[in-house]
Amino acid sequence: MIDFSQHRNRLRILIWSKQSNTALMLNSRRFYKELGNLFYAIAAADKKISPKEKKTLDDEVQFAWKHYDNTTDRFGSDRAFLIEFEFETMEDNSETAETAYEAFESFFQEKKDEIDEHTRVRIFNSARHIAESVRKINHEELSYLVRLKKLLGL
Repeated sequence: MIDFSQHRNRLRILIWSKQSNTALMLNSRRFYKELGNLFYAIAAADKKISPKEKKTLDDEVQFAWKHYDNTTDRFGSDRAFLIEFEFETMEDNSETAETAYEAFESFFQEKKDEIDEHTRVRIFNSARHIAESVRKINHEELSYLVRLKKLLGL
């Protein structure tokens, strides 16, 4: 069950956790920003980002994340588009894949009790789809996927 509330222009996601039978809170803006970091890390793992990886990222935002919580920014745009914005920001700044991954890892360690298993699987699947978008998963991408799977506890 997902419930949305607004408090002083800060939207939060309430995620119903089946395991603990409690509602958990995540800041949707930061959550999507960190997903952008993670997906950038996967795409940039081999030090080059292909148009196919960008297309897969767009598809993931459209089909896996856009309708995830229905939160919007002050202009009415779906907050899931922050994923692509952060990805592009990392790319424009020529950040390393490791820097981007560590940003997501730090966020996840801080908020891991607030992210349910269904969301963890969705995160991993999106990362895997980005890695698979160019022929097959390369060694660098595989390394990040293995680390991610362990981090997410899957």
